[in-house]
Amino acid sequence: MALLRAQIRIVFTTQVAIPAGLAVVAYVLITGLSPVVLFGQHLSPHTVLEGSATIAVVSSMLIGALQTSGDIQNGMTRALLLVRPARIQLVAVQLAIGLCMGLALGAIAGTLTDTTQSLLGRLTLPTSDVVSVGAGTVFASTLAGGVGAALGVALGDPALAGLTVVVWSYALEPFISSLSYSIYVYLPGGARESLVQHVSAHHYVPPPAIGGVILLVETAVLAAVAALIFARRDVR
Repeated sequence: MALLRAQIRIVFTTQVAIPAGLAVVAYVLITGLSPVVLFGQHLSPHTVLEGSATIAVVSSMLIGALQTSGDIQNGMTRALLLVRPARIQLVAVQLAIGLCMGLALGAIAGTLTDTTQSLLGRLTLPTSDVVSVGAGTVFASTLAGGVGAALGVALGDPALAGLTVVVWSYALEPFISSLSYSIYVYLPGGARESLVQHVSAHHYVPPPAIGGVILLVETAVLAAVAALIFARRDVR
């Protein structure tokens, strides 16, 4: 509990999540008030919800990565280890914080999008679809926060961690998707599309439960790798 309280204080001190949170709010408001700007004339309410889920997931991953790698670089992690040299426990706490930040960001994005679209009279989807897409958004964003935190622990450099998240999310994954969607569905981006029930006339999209399991396994594997790397690292 002492490590958890200390890590929470660090999060509120560094305030890494604030810029990303504001960016998500701005994105949701832009797409809510003028969705044509980003999605063109041929859009549906589901497209807007998917866009909100995408920005929430990428932002959560980015926040988690910058938080943990920044803590390593600025000496916060070393200070915690001097007080309590329990590396695996510290990684577990950092991952838990990443998951919580992802959960909060996903909930904010989903709630704002649904509220904005509903107030504007554009939320014409069945209630069950809105709830399931919202739940998928929150679940994907939560795990993305954990993935980002693990990535930050493994890399230990904020610039490299942030660049990795951006390049992976906006360059490598789309490129892989264009080459082979059957491979893409097993990547985090493909799992996210499954969770938000992406509809495609050209590709098979696994059901949300399968996407959730894929993303959960990937998060667990990356967390284990990050813990092993951190256990052997010389933290200065």
